[in-house]
Amino acid sequence: MTDTAAEADALNDPGQRGSLEIKHKAVEHLAVLAARSTDSVTDRHPGLRVLGGRDLPKADVTVNGSRVRAQVVVAVTWPSPLAKVAAEVRAAVARDLSELGLYSVDRVDVTVECVSAEAAEEEGRVQ
Repeated sequence: MTDTAAEADALNDPGQRGSLEIKHKAVEHLAVLAARSTDSVTDRHPGLRVLGGRDLPKADVTVNGSRVRAQVVVAVTWPSPLAKVAAEVRAAVARDLSELGLYSVDRVDVTVECVSAEAAEEEGRVQ
């Protein structure tokens, strides 16, 4: 067998073709999407955007090899049971990150930073 044939056989072996690397920011983005998909989580955070604050939900993940820890900050609509929503966010983030098949989720901490009233639709005003 020639060197070229040996190299071709090595490339045909799925284990030798390469690897998949998911960037840290991509994992954070997936955690935010999982939190946002949870009922009663909103991206409305009254006043903070005007004051230069950040959008919610927000996630900060720590990746150590194949292990992940996430800290997620959310805003929740009123009236919602906060403990139930936090548990649902925790479950959604853990599920979505685990479904990647690359990570084992050690912990997901959820902080409810804001409880926001549903914004009433503004009606036209006659002057």
